[in-house]
Amino acid sequence: MNMDPESHEWLHKVRDQQRNVVFSDTARNFGGFWAGLDRQKLDSVQAVGLGILIVFYVVLLTGVVAMPWPQGDASLGHRILQGYGPYLLLSLPLVIFFLLLRSQL
Repeated sequence: MNMDPESHEWLHKVRDQQRNVVFSDTARNFGGFWAGLDRQKLDSVQAVGLGILIVFYVVLLTGVVAMPWPQGDASLGHRILQGYGPYLLLSLPLVIFFLLLRSQL
């Protein structure tokens, strides 16, 4: 079967994008998905859905930030350390893991 080089290259690209055997393939395909989202045009239903998601996450983030905020007369730095220090310590290993994973790709 003789194919021109462009269609042969296109078939290889499609096959590579559908391959999800190892983690690096999955990460590359997932990154390609997210990288292409900014080039898409949203219709009105998608724009409304995106707006609802943004409002939901802003409200959720505000609630998560406001919940552990310590009350009292302590300084701002002490309040931040007391309220968010444990969360920072618990999340540091996860952040370091993802940074190491990114450096390996």
